[in-house]
Amino acid sequence: MLYAKLILLGMLQVTAYRAVPAQTKPECKNRDHCYTATGDTPSEQGIAVSQDLLLSGKVRYGDVLYVEGIGYRIVNDCMNVRLHNAVDIFVYTKAEEHKIKVRHSKVYLLRG
Repeated sequence: MLYAKLILLGMLQVTAYRAVPAQTKPECKNRDHCYTATGDTPSEQGIAVSQDLLLSGKVRYGDVLYVEGIGYRIVNDCMNVRLHNAVDIFVYTKAEEHKIKVRHSKVYLLRG
């Protein structure tokens, strides 16, 4: 039997992003023409993390995070270097983005 445990990363800032140029890159016109740091197209299974979390070694691409109130997501992208201790949830619509707003939630790393 496999066992996994959740390791608390902390109370992190949680935001949402869509595949639009203003929130990603100029060439990112929609989800089908946009790519994450790992080469995936953005999807509801992915999450972007702040670069300080990646540089610290606490989080790596491919890790699974659990965000309270959101659920499980796979790390496949990074955020702008100016952001710290933060995660960005991919959403498809502006309404979904507004629902998440800017919040602070417990974020866990799934290990095992």
